[in-house]
Amino acid sequence: MKFEKLALENFSSYRGKHQIEFHTSTDKPVTIIVGGNGKGKTSIFDAINWALYGTLYESILEKENQKSITDYVNETALKELSSADESLEMSSALQFEHESQRYRIEQELVVKQINGKTEITDRASSLYKSSASGNWSEIKPIDSFLNEILPSNVRDYFLFNGDRINKLSLPGSSEEIRDGIYRVVDLELLQNGSIHLFEIAKKFGRSAKASSEGEVADIENQYSQARDDLDDQKEKLANASEEKRALETKIEKISAKLSKMDETKELQSKRDILKERLKNFEDTQKDTIAEMRSTVAIASMRIAFGEIEELGRLLEKKREKGEIPSSISESLLKDILALQKCICGTEFKEGDRVYKELKNRLDSEIEKQVKGNDLLDLYFELEGAKSEIKKAQNRLSDLESKRVMLEKNISEIDSEYSDVMHKLTNVPDENISKLAENLQKHNSDLSELEYNIQVTKNKIREKEEQIRTLQIKRGELGAKQENVRKFQLRDNLAQKAAEELEIIFQKFAEDSRLEIQEYTSEEFVKFIPTAKALKIGIDSAFHYDVRDQIGNPALQQLSNGQKQALSLAYITSISRVSEKNPPLVIDMPFGRLDEDVQDNIAQRLPDLASQVILLVLPGSEWNKHTQSILKKKASDIYTLEFDNKNRQTTITRE
Repeated sequence: MKFEKLALENFSSYRGKHQIEFHTSTDKPVTIIVGGNGKGKTSIFDAINWALYGTLYESILEKENQKSITDYVNETALKELSSADESLEMSSALQFEHESQRYRIEQELVVKQINGKTEITDRASSLYKSSASGNWSEIKPIDSFLNEILPSNVRDYFLFNGDRINKLSLPGSSEEIRDGIYRVVDLELLQNGSIHLFEIAKKFGRSAKASSEGEVADIENQYSQARDDLDDQKEKLANASEEKRALETKIEKISAKLSKMDETKELQSKRDILKERLKNFEDTQKDTIAEMRSTVAIASMRIAFGEIEELGRLLEKKREKGEIPSSISESLLKDILALQKCICGTEFKEGDRVYKELKNRLDSEIEKQVKGNDLLDLYFELEGAKSEIKKAQNRLSDLESKRVMLEKNISEIDSEYSDVMHKLTNVPDENISKLAENLQKHNSDLSELEYNIQVTKNKIREKEEQIRTLQIKRGELGAKQENVRKFQLRDNLAQKAAEELEIIFQKFAEDSRLEIQEYTSEEFVKFIPTAKALKIGIDSAFHYDVRDQIGNPALQQLSNGQKQALSLAYITSISRVSEKNPPLVIDMPFGRLDEDVQDNIAQRLPDLASQVILLVLPGSEWNKHTQSILKKKASDIYTLEFDNKNRQTTITRE
């Protein structure tokens, strides 16, 4: 997809008709639009979005900017209306090319001034496709077509502004990071598909329950109740997970504030390191205890060790007496008979005395093999069991020593952590003390919530096991009532499909997170080459995870410019994964960035997409540094001039 031309009429400060052409090419993929605050720069960004997404973007404007689309009608043109009956047209039309075809999409409003208010009297949305002969034919529905080339749910990751870059760099952005990953790879489709299949399964389950009688009805009631209980627990888990995310966001924001205050910077840094070490030790402790539980089950067989050894001795005696056969003798005799030659060299024929003697011996061995095979297997199993019990005892001893050491480490770090929190809460500055108290409370709430989440997960596993047991009984009894069994089978099929889709969703979500993480790390180093020593990640809860050379948390040590570069790296990685290759339109790409970071980002921007449109401020963004880099890659440079007297903007191409 490539934008070719934007045409405006009476849109915002653009009185009358104006247009901007985008002549971008492979060698020069950048268009620069330079305009100061209030001179119509952001209006061009809004015009492109409105042209593409119409009423959807209008709702975004109302929600995020508290603006109505009628606020964009040019005020001078409105004042010049000669009478109350006269109307005014406002429009934004975008011409673009996609897969060698040319299209034009337009949004148009007709407005009047009624009792001092601007009212919409008519509106139209249209999309046209150009043929080879130059004729234009209309395409409907517009939304379906656009969702194929640039879906509205990923608009934010291709058409975005400096404020959004800044927002994604702030603490508490994990929800947006997650949503971006889910949207760009269409994970929402899998999630919605799974939910839909579960609803279908419920429908068939209700039908099976309504059709059942007697003991079948009893089992259907139990099964239905178990399913409802499972749904309740899953909803409880989902709510608790969102509550956990909200708490983590609060903790992240407070931690960021404390890390910037001179009085608490050192304490906060120490707290972050201790928290990370504590988490690592606690995770290791959980794994160790889990291994101990599985090991102790084997080691506890030590109480029967005497009986196992006694049974082994009895079996050994039977082996010595030949009561337990040896597979070697059977194999040897078969080989001799096949060769018709004894190992001593004596030859014989079928029917000879030697042959008959060997045949009788073979029959005897086969009989022993049949009778004693179970005892032979038992003998070797007992020997293996003795070995496993000894190994488990030794391993249990090692694990117990490890557990004691971990407990000691956790206790020591916990004591240090508590000491740091005590110092934070007792800083003389009242604001800092209050922040530290809130941080301590949120951490306590988070710990309790994590415990409740684990309890809920255990209940879900128990309920799923109950459902599996009920499904077996349900199938056995349902076979007696054909009309019930029909609904049961459909219910089971829908449930299985939903569960499989849910598994695919979880795996796809994790794979996508890891892919975005890898690309974000790559892009960040391209934006900030001096930060190669940092390890950039996105953790399982979709928080930025930045580590220094020794593995300590380093996100709060990044400068504001570096944090924005990290967010831009994330946005860029989203674009790469989407594989849609739309134009990137960025309003104020260098806002709030340090000069050195500006240069790095300016070097990288032309390579982000096949078409990049930058709306920049003169001076702070469009300066000698960025100009020296971007002019070489720019196909068009436009300057916006605003006439205060006439309240209108003019567009000039350099």
